[in-house]
Amino acid sequence: MANYEAPVLQGTVTTTYKTAAVLYSVGSRRVMVYELEFGQTGSISGTDCQCQWDLSRFSSTAVLTASVVIPNLLDPADGTALSIYLNNATAELTYTTAGAGLALKNWGINQRGSYRWRALDDGDNIIIPALNLVGVGLRVASSNFTSSAVGSLSFVER
Repeated sequence: MANYEAPVLQGTVTTTYKTAAVLYSVGSRRVMVYELEFGQTGSISGTDCQCQWDLSRFSSTAVLTASVVIPNLLDPADGTALSIYLNNATAELTYTTAGAGLALKNWGINQRGSYRWRALDDGDNIIIPALNLVGVGLRVASSNFTSSAVGSLSFVER
């Protein structure tokens, strides 16, 4: 069992959801997300506004275009992650439809704010099964804020 952390990034927030982090299994290990930290950076909007964050499931990465990131090891003695992590998507995924996993978590936060979600114990982790190309994506949208979204995602592989 190894713990990892990877950066959340979306270079330009828009009025439609844009993916800032994608984590998925390639079928070899179960993945569990236990912490998300995120917020906004850059020039603030002249009008006070909200950013809507959404964490949803997907089961295909066919249309995804994003930057591949090697997650950081929290213990240098552990091995490299077998799951795949990407951020700063420029072409969006097709997320699982409502009622089947869409919006596992959804947060509205002020453009000047940040947010931290943490599983209280192992039973509260967001689980990604050991199935090929199944995972979760963290995305953001805002009606007025157009700068960058940043943060970190922490997970464990078993």
